[in-house]
Amino acid sequence: MLPTINHRSPARRRGDFGFDRLFHGLLDSERSSRTVAAADLYETEEGYGLELELPGFTEVDMDVTVDCGVLTISGSRAEAEEEKGRTYHVRERRHDRFTRSFALPASIDGEGVVAHLDAGVLTVELPKSPEAKPHRISVGRAK
Repeated sequence: MLPTINHRSPARRRGDFGFDRLFHGLLDSERSSRTVAAADLYETEEGYGLELELPGFTEVDMDVTVDCGVLTISGSRAEAEEEKGRTYHVRERRHDRFTRSFALPASIDGEGVVAHLDAGVLTVELPKSPEAKPHRISVGRAK
């Protein structure tokens, strides 16, 4: 089982958000973590986007995979070193590790998923498969 921490706002419940049905578990307040890796999900004509807040993480700290319709994002960073000559009274900057998994809808092209980290925000672009994109049907004359 993947380690998770409860959502910041327990008042939110499953069913309050339309995307929850597409991305099972994204906003499930009983099972998901928002202390590390708070997530936002949006949709465009070309696909979906997922943004996670990951302050202090670098590209080498991250692992993003798509396997059998599940997007898994995990990260780990080491604890800050104690400097000699200092007496610490509070140490809150510890080793951080997280894992978030999202069941993807069938309309996602898993081969085209890309991710990039900028200013502590990881953006994962999830393109829709060509069949799932809206397209115009021309109407012809009956024969």
